[in-house]
Amino acid sequence: MSSIRLEIEKAMGLKFPERHGEVIIRFEESVEIPSAAEALMRGLYHDPDRVRQGFKVLHQETGSIIDILMPRRSRLREWADALPDRPKEAESFLKETTEQLLIREQRLVQAERELVGQLQESGLDDIYPIPLAAFGICTYRDPAVKIFLKPLGRFSELMQINPDTLRQAVRVHFLFLLLLIAGADLDGQVYVRGGEEKDIYWLTSIYTIRYLRSQSAELIQGYQEWVKAWGGKLPNQSMLNERECEKTRAAMVFWRRQANISWEECWRIINQLEQQPSGSNALVFN
Repeated sequence: MSSIRLEIEKAMGLKFPERHGEVIIRFEESVEIPSAAEALMRGLYHDPDRVRQGFKVLHQETGSIIDILMPRRSRLREWADALPDRPKEAESFLKETTEQLLIREQRLVQAERELVGQLQESGLDDIYPIPLAAFGICTYRDPAVKIFLKPLGRFSELMQINPDTLRQAVRVHFLFLLLLIAGADLDGQVYVRGGEEKDIYWLTSIYTIRYLRSQSAELIQGYQEWVKAWGGKLPNQSMLNERECEKTRAAMVFWRRQANISWEECWRIINQLEQQPSGSNALVFN
């Protein structure tokens, strides 16, 4: 854990708070299920009894076809080896079988259509966006992260993502989030803003993706699916290069200290400074 923390501090250029030379953040992985995760954990079906009945009917209709075919297989096997003595009897047998199968097939197709319709009504889109608090929370006064493993496991199952991979990516995200708010700049200055979750999550995603990009494509893919699930915004590719990384760092430091200026305005100011010729007035952080 300490190695990841040090890498995250280096990537963001901030330091987690310390007391007597010891980092004072707490990191916890909990098996509790927060109220924000109830919809995700409960399931996706609007009417589970109706869907269950649909599967039951489909099973019955499938079985009825098998019931028609199974007793007739031995007769057909006999006629495959030796032609029937009475062709008319065989013709009547086949017509009767065909009529019964057509009736059962129509009922089977109808049952399938109804069940498919019910399943299409029950999708992940119905519970998006999932609250971020369903997966983890940060507290800043007593710096701590708590990640909820069961909702993460449920989401991994639904999205067919390796649960260990997703847990690792989410852990990195919440550590960056905690550092952004509770951390101090290298000269000791601390965060002075409040609220603005949208901007905080946006910056956290930028730093998380930059970090995960050096780890594996699987981590990136799982993380992106997870961010989309709770309605987060993903950075475009241009935000991930070295030049943009330096600008993001400068804008982030400026933004953390200027409570009366929005993130968009901080970003505009940094871009203007970059375009100024050498020797122009420099931006002073205070």
